[in-house]
Amino acid sequence: MYESKILKLKDMTVFTLSDVSQIVSGKEYAKKLLKKLTSSGELKRIKKNVYTFHDDPLLISTFLVKPSYISSVSALSYHKLITQMPKDVFCLTTKKEAKIKIKNLASEIYFIHTNYFFGFKEENYLGFKILIATPEKAIIDSIGNVPISVFEEAIENININTMEDYLLKTAKSSLTKRIGYLLEKNGFKLNKKIKNKINNKYLYLDPLAKKFGIKNKEWKIIVNTK
Repeated sequence: MYESKILKLKDMTVFTLSDVSQIVSGKEYAKKLLKKLTSSGELKRIKKNVYTFHDDPLLISTFLVKPSYISSVSALSYHKLITQMPKDVFCLTTKKEAKIKIKNLASEIYFIHTNYFFGFKEENYLGFKILIATPEKAIIDSIGNVPISVFEEAIENININTMEDYLLKTAKSSLTKRIGYLLEKNGFKLNKKIKNKINNKYLYLDPLAKKFGIKNKEWKIIVNTK
């Protein structure tokens, strides 16, 4: 009887021991029932006292840490802007960084701290509402978290006005120089407000690539990508 009621929790992306305790007669019985369902494979334990019936890490990710939104290559893949399918899920949060591995799933979910918590929208996904970055913010969030070679193909399809607005909002010279260089490389013309953010300190285009390359005097970038 109780098991059929617990199955209704499939209408939630994730739920807790406390949620189950309210359905069954007490916390101890809830623990036994959850153990039975996880042992049978019907249910997945995410972390202590947190469970899900779902197999898609993209679906459950932002419900594990709040506030957060799906971004970087995960969002770009969702928007069908990159050919490489990421195995893991990348989320941005105002909370501290974390990594969650779900048993029986190959994926890991990375929560990356950001001071720029904007540039995302609510999307319908598998019957649920999730928060996911716009393509422009997903590119910004990718710098320093994944190699540029993984996401650069997405740049040609961005909205240049949105990207410029985001760069001005972050007011961060290192982001502006790296992304500004990539935008011009992909044929975009940038307004003077963006170029005014360039300082004279050279930095590597890709923070994750090897530390050698050719200097670009206009953007004060050392190009260390192919």
